[in-house]
Amino acid sequence: MLEIKRTLGLFDLIMIGIGEYGVSSAGGARSWNDKLTQWMDSQLGIQGPNWMKPLDSSIDLYAGLLMASSTAIVLCGMQAGKWVINIVTMTKIIVVLFIIVIGLLHFQLDKVLPFIPDQSLVEVQGQDQLAFGWPGILVGTSASFYGYIGYDEVCCLAGEAKNPARNIPRAVVGTILGAATLSILATLALVGMQTYTEIDAEESYGNAFSSIGLNWAASFVASGEVLTMPVTSFIGFLAQPRVQYAMAKDGLLPPVFAHVDANGNLFCGTLLCGIGVTLLAVFVPFHVLWNFISLGILVAFNLTNSSLLLVRASNHTKSQESETKESSRKHSHGATIAGYFVSSFLAAFHWQKGVVATVSISATADMSIFDSYMQTMGPFVAAFFTVVAIALMFALSGTGKEQTIAAKVAVAKAKPQLKTPMTIVVSSKKQQDSSETGHVSSHHRNLSSNRDNNENDLETKVEEMERPKEFFERTSCLEQLSTHPNEATADSSESDEDEIESFNSSHENDAKKDAVSTFRAPFVPFAPCVAIFFNWFLFAQMDGTSVVLIVVWLLVAVTVYFGYSRHHSLAFQQTKYHQLAQH
Repeated sequence: MLEIKRTLGLFDLIMIGIGEYGVSSAGGARSWNDKLTQWMDSQLGIQGPNWMKPLDSSIDLYAGLLMASSTAIVLCGMQAGKWVINIVTMTKIIVVLFIIVIGLLHFQLDKVLPFIPDQSLVEVQGQDQLAFGWPGILVGTSASFYGYIGYDEVCCLAGEAKNPARNIPRAVVGTILGAATLSILATLALVGMQTYTEIDAEESYGNAFSSIGLNWAASFVASGEVLTMPVTSFIGFLAQPRVQYAMAKDGLLPPVFAHVDANGNLFCGTLLCGIGVTLLAVFVPFHVLWNFISLGILVAFNLTNSSLLLVRASNHTKSQESETKESSRKHSHGATIAGYFVSSFLAAFHWQKGVVATVSISATADMSIFDSYMQTMGPFVAAFFTVVAIALMFALSGTGKEQTIAAKVAVAKAKPQLKTPMTIVVSSKKQQDSSETGHVSSHHRNLSSNRDNNENDLETKVEEMERPKEFFERTSCLEQLSTHPNEATADSSESDEDEIESFNSSHENDAKKDAVSTFRAPFVPFAPCVAIFFNWFLFAQMDGTSVVLIVVWLLVAVTVYFGYSRHHSLAFQQTKYHQLAQH
């Protein structure tokens, strides 16, 4: 979130920060309700009161109850939240491992074949859509990727982590690998138990176990899903108050969202956020929240990837360049990233609409202008913008290599400067020791002026060192010896030199250790550029209603930004201060 603010600007931060995790948690609560009611009917033989979820209404009090419970747990503090997360997460992993082990033990190869069925047209919400085959696989990713989101929430909890520079990247990578591995193995076990044409989308694993005569396993899995699915909503809600806290500290939201109570909890911000999310879970249907979440997260991920490209583009040696040259280089690199952003969108959109998606068989004579354009020109336009996007990606790669070389040269030039101050101090110490034997009275007369000079030298060197406190402690022995000259010996001089040399060595080792431990994203710009393209590809699969929802979201962000954030942000206050200072 911080890097988005630094690189793309405050408005983009508002777009991402308003409601992304809160809406996600509300959507998870609505999905959990469907599992809950079905589980209560099949396992317990009871049905809840009709007023909890009226048949002819979008009201869902079960989902609202879950979000209210999540809000109450977060209000109790982070320790209570961690306790709930750890227990429920371990239970969920046990259930998934149970599905994998039992499912693979009853795996039948003939039910997996053909592994990639032939593509066909199916009716989805009154429209013909491709299913199965490679086009169907690509279309299916727009639904399956929702199961992988959430790893980014780890970054929102960096303030709670120990050594976040090392642990947060490991946690993100571990979360992605763990979720992908478990999901792939569980899905493989599912299709190995039941033919893909017989799989029930509403209760897939339970019906699959029942189809092979393992009713007890079906009951265990259904119960495990109902008991562990709430953790998805809880974790999603857990990140939202912390995002709003960071935004409030920057002045983008009212100060109430940054208020911390005596126990260190974000009580007011959590309560306000919980009320809003609970209302969403009660009144907004799941499919609306699903589409909003999918589009919002795709946009947020692309903004994050663009932020990474701009951060990597920042030159560590820009102080050595003229201001005009640096400004020109920055604008040139920003234009290249913007060009890739647009060209990758056009390429992905034409690949999806003109190549992957197919016009309905019944739509021949009454084909719209858009469908006709995509059928005739779509593949060629997609190929053209793909070439443009690839060229811009390699252009970004060349710029990154130049800046990496410049950074290494700057580091190499800075290394000798680290040792120079210490050499001067040592030579000063030796001169004092050599003059002590025959010139005690002269030393006392010049003691005051020498001490002043030494103190000025020390102050200058302390400012140059990265760790001034440790440097002062190591060199304080010089002043002690100057105030007690008769106690100075050759042995103490040698020990002081050893300590200073040891400090130089430890300082360089610490600097190298800090450089190594700091995480640096690999495969830049290729990884973020490829991610941007595929995010646009998924974006192009959304329907018109989803696009309208994202436009509404953008309008809300615009209203918040120009109505409050722009005039209360720290960046605006700093700009205003500099303007007043110039006058």
